[in-house]
Amino acid sequence: MSNEVKIKLTDAQKAKIKEATGKDLPEIRVESFGSSPAVSTPTSPLKATRALRAAKSMRAAKALRAAKALRAAKALRAAKSMRAAKSMRAAKSMRAAKSMRAAKSMRAAKSMRAAKANV
Repeated sequence: MSNEVKIKLTDAQKAKIKEATGKDLPEIRVESFGSSPAVSTPTSPLKATRALRAAKSMRAAKALRAAKALRAAKALRAAKSMRAAKSMRAAKSMRAAKSMRAAKSMRAAKSMRAAKANV
């Protein structure tokens, strides 16, 4: 059997609760479930719906921020890897250019020695 007691609050009690929680509670309800009492406050279906909607939108906003942060991190990693690849290509082409210059000067030196030898 379920026993329920509704306790009407005085104006001073209502003011204290409103100051502490920001909610306007006209009464407190105490019900007995089995051997332990349960205290609850009356809520209107509209307030419960608003609270549920607010919680859902909060979760959605957090998920959206997380997704944006993930995309930003991926873009940053991609940009860093692109810069690394470009600098590696630049270094390779620099080495290739140096070795090509060295090879040309080596050939030129050989042909100069050969020309001197033939004279």
